[in-house]
Amino acid sequence: MRNKLILLLCIMLVLPLSTISANIISQPAATVNLIRNRVITVSELDARVAAYQAEAKAAGSAEIIRPVDVLNVMINDELVLQGAERDGFSITDAQVEQLVRQQKTYVEQQVGRAITDAQFETVIRNNYGISLVEFKKNIKESAVVDLYVRGKMSSVLQSYQEPTDEQVNEFFRVNRSAFMNPELVRISHIFMPFTDTDKAEVKRQMDQLARWIRYNTYTFEELVPKYSKDTDSVGRGGDIGWLAFDDEEMRAYLGPVFFDAVFALPLGKPSGVLESTGGYHIVKVTTHTEPKLLGIDDFINPDSNVTVRQYIRQTLTSRSQQAAYLKAIDSLVQQLRSEALVDILIAQERAQ
Repeated sequence: MRNKLILLLCIMLVLPLSTISANIISQPAATVNLIRNRVITVSELDARVAAYQAEAKAAGSAEIIRPVDVLNVMINDELVLQGAERDGFSITDAQVEQLVRQQKTYVEQQVGRAITDAQFETVIRNNYGISLVEFKKNIKESAVVDLYVRGKMSSVLQSYQEPTDEQVNEFFRVNRSAFMNPELVRISHIFMPFTDTDKAEVKRQMDQLARWIRYNTYTFEELVPKYSKDTDSVGRGGDIGWLAFDDEEMRAYLGPVFFDAVFALPLGKPSGVLESTGGYHIVKVTTHTEPKLLGIDDFINPDSNVTVRQYIRQTLTSRSQQAAYLKAIDSLVQQLRSEALVDILIAQERAQ
């Protein structure tokens, strides 16, 4: 583990250590004083170490988590937060709420539908193991730290290098096999959601629509605006975009039976009633493409105006910017450490 500030950008679950005795809980592991004295206790350190270990295990990593490294991360976090406060960098509650709404919108884009605040909090608990209140606190601290780094270290952040044409071409040659479009289908649908209590009635309605299409009573296109409950796609004739055969997240979200049935449909012919995890669909495949190995000037997918070359350049630029950001963090932390009083109090043998 690098001995540097994590910036709170990865939200960590802090587990309560209920079995530790009171004298150990209050024992200081370190003190940090830039504008105020902050005691980092042994219990806080142990909890953070346990969180890092759990995260490493979940990721399949064999990395050894040393308490002394984690303690220095916690010290750096505290120094940057105190430095931001001292130097007048802050985020309002309204700005925090806006950032949280952006996170909620991102989740909705991933699942393809709107979610309630309660459902969003469930997502937060399932993914981070914390409450929405704790999530907002971490979002605020992350935003403050980012604002502080960008405000104090702008010259370091601007020191990144743009990739050369040679670097772009070399990246493509080394990673060419990774630039492949999977099997893709573009689909339109008529959709009706169901619940356990109305599932049979919804199925009956959808069966009627399927019969109308099968016997040419109405066309698929005529029925979409009248009956589909997917408000986002109705204005586009039911079009919901592309599905990739290797998209395991969407396969799990929609259900493997539905997913495989869609890819087996003939081009241009509406399906019968298909059941996904959230409702019933009548689906029409409007485009079906086979897997394709891409050239450097091909578009990265059928709907994109970004070529493989542009994508590689953006990727390499992002990596260079990230390296500059980490350098800026290191520089800021070193400066704050030189200005603060930091005492590591935990026994050396315990910290290793």
